[in-house]
Amino acid sequence: MAYVSTFHVEVRSYELDVYDHVNNAVYINWLEHGRSKFLQDKGFNYVNIIDQWGVRFMTVRTEIDYRLALKLGDSADIATSVERFGNTSVTFRQMISRASDRETAADARVVIVFTDKDSGRPVPVPDQFKGLCT
Repeated sequence: MAYVSTFHVEVRSYELDVYDHVNNAVYINWLEHGRSKFLQDKGFNYVNIIDQWGVRFMTVRTEIDYRLALKLGDSADIATSVERFGNTSVTFRQMISRASDRETAADARVVIVFTDKDSGRPVPVPDQFKGLCT
């Protein structure tokens, strides 16, 4: 079974747009934090991955389906797991749910590609990373 990392966030007033719901760009930030939290749960961060494995990773694709508007006073849970591994890529599946009723506010797929820290060229997903995801 794949590991699932979750974190909780309260909607803040400055995250709202003119329509009084969470701006779509805020979801991108929450998703990024979710992937960072996934690594932190396993004892890693972006810097020590570079130091230990000599690789970086870059987001190359983000798909988001917005399902429900979150508003001031709502709180949300962001769940992150690995959906699949490619040769040089990892696809994360992420879900943002309204905490009060577990309704899905957004679901996303984010593809990252591992690259050599010096050349920036794609490299195979480190086996150690695959091991983190279980």
